[in-house]
Amino acid sequence: MKAAVLRKAGEPLTIEEVEIEGPKTGEVRVKMVASGICHSDYSMVHGIVPCPLPAILGHEGAGIVEEVGPGVEGLEVGDHVIAVLTPSCGECGMCGEGKPFLCRDMGKTMNEFTQLDGTVRTRIGGEDIYRMCAVGSFAEYAVIPQGAAIPIPKKYDLAKVCLIGCGVTTGVGAALNTAQVKPGSSVAIIGCGGVGLSILQGARIAGATTIIAIDPQQEKRDLATSLGATHTIDPSDVNPVREVRSTTKGGVHYAFEALGLRETMEQAYGMVRPSGLAVVVGVAKFGEEISLKAGTFLAEKKITGSAYGSAVPKRDVPRFLDLYDRGELKLDDMITKEIELAAINDAFAEMGRGEGARSVIRYA
Repeated sequence: MKAAVLRKAGEPLTIEEVEIEGPKTGEVRVKMVASGICHSDYSMVHGIVPCPLPAILGHEGAGIVEEVGPGVEGLEVGDHVIAVLTPSCGECGMCGEGKPFLCRDMGKTMNEFTQLDGTVRTRIGGEDIYRMCAVGSFAEYAVIPQGAAIPIPKKYDLAKVCLIGCGVTTGVGAALNTAQVKPGSSVAIIGCGGVGLSILQGARIAGATTIIAIDPQQEKRDLATSLGATHTIDPSDVNPVREVRSTTKGGVHYAFEALGLRETMEQAYGMVRPSGLAVVVGVAKFGEEISLKAGTFLAEKKITGSAYGSAVPKRDVPRFLDLYDRGELKLDDMITKEIELAAINDAFAEMGRGEGARSVIRYA
């Protein structure tokens, strides 16, 4: 199969022929139909977030089950599936508490880039090729854990709904699950890429009446407005914290950070009103530290992280599809362009320039 392989951080991906094994116990082989290109992929391409190499990145995929391994339940050949980030082992303490987004086995898939048994299914000659989140959707096929493949009705265009695999679940989930945004509340979102725009939509769906989108790119601010933002701010033109606090007369109920930068995490905390909540959704450089003024805790301001939108995929993927069916969750509008796998480096260059919201690879 063809795959885009990252061999060294900071260098372009190379399109190579890769060998793929069949699925083992508890796994399925999926023919990828589409894959979104996420900022987390960009962070690994540029070494901001380290990963094992050589690797096939991509984790926002959707496709069709072509082979089912021993012991798999609930999935059949021909099923259309969305690949999700959590293997949902169902056995660890976090899964037992209904928090598969913190599943113990995610450490293997997200940090080690292996299958749950610690091995890989892709090679070039005798060389192991790791796969991001045990998905690696920048390839024509993937072998993934059964818990990471969520079956969906066949009526959907997989190149649209693949966004649910990461960006939409992370963003909409952050608003609806992590923060549990209340009707009539005020919200600020820093960063209007795929995740930020999904947070924005989650806030709108939850009933927020003031939604402030913050991004230096006019294109993204315009898209945010079309998706429900009531105000936009260019942070290169004004102090965004001061502007948010002025607009809302004291700060927002919820502020979301979707860039993974120390400065913007601190800004998000500075934007919330007394008793407000700042939610860090972006993935920061490992080891990064932020600084907060201790006195602000007297105002009962809070800050928290959000892991994969605090999502339970078996519950939330159908929920998000229902919102899409009803026209409340707008996926098509978030896709800037569809590309072939060969154009992946151009898509990353555009992302580095801050252009567009989401590029999607559509496989033949």
